[in-house]
Amino acid sequence: MIEAQLLLPRLFADGAGKLDVNLTLAAGSLTALVGPSGSGKTTILRLLAGLDVPSEGRISVNGQRWLDTRQGISLRPQQRSVGYIFQDAALFPNLTVRENILFVTPQSERTLADQLIESTGLTSFIHQKPALLSGGQQKRVALVRALVRRPQLLLLDEPFAALDAPAAGQLRQVVLDLHRAWGTTTLLVSHYPADVASLADRVISLNQGKIQADQPATERTPLSAEVIRRVWFDEAGRVWVVETDTVQVRSAKAAWGRFREGDPFPIVQPY
Repeated sequence: MIEAQLLLPRLFADGAGKLDVNLTLAAGSLTALVGPSGSGKTTILRLLAGLDVPSEGRISVNGQRWLDTRQGISLRPQQRSVGYIFQDAALFPNLTVRENILFVTPQSERTLADQLIESTGLTSFIHQKPALLSGGQQKRVALVRALVRRPQLLLLDEPFAALDAPAAGQLRQVVLDLHRAWGTTTLLVSHYPADVASLADRVISLNQGKIQADQPATERTPLSAEVIRRVWFDEAGRVWVVETDTVQVRSAKAAWGRFREGDPFPIVQPY
């Protein structure tokens, strides 16, 4: 379990204020953190990762204290068991795919690195440099780098932004498969309804640094619906796939087998 109480004066989109949140994340959960731009979502990720320090706060991960401002405890980022995927893949341009991954891989985890490369479909690209990769392939490299150290907490900051619908859909499925296989506690920041609908089991809505709503993803009220253009069962991934004019969403939920082409599909607005 991850528990965090964070307080930080900050300039938000609507003016000066304080980020003031209390979070409890169950082990193995995948939580979406949503809200308007400038509401403090990325700041929370950076505080959890140790890249920023709150004016007051406490972070406890599975009983280990990462941060306690009252006791003067603040582990450095490299001391925290965190995998972080930034909006930019942030790969080393002069290194190949394999070199980028091995750069952060402990010697004892070389076999795991090879397994992750294979499971993310990167085997054919290990000798390529980032400039020759598509945006989706670069994000897959970033995902492997984030997971190869077996983090207790995986932080995803708009990981599918700037990808076209097919590439985003494929990468969402990779993230979901690896999340389920590893049981990693994951916190996802996204503005995109498809990300929330296909990945999150819980949604926390943030505004001006405060939590406005916190509920299971299945209880969120859709603001609109789009017509289903295609629906099929992906045998390889063992998931249902629904396509509309704007999104491709995958789910292992059996209830999705009832969807048909032409049916309305609810689109959950993330903020």
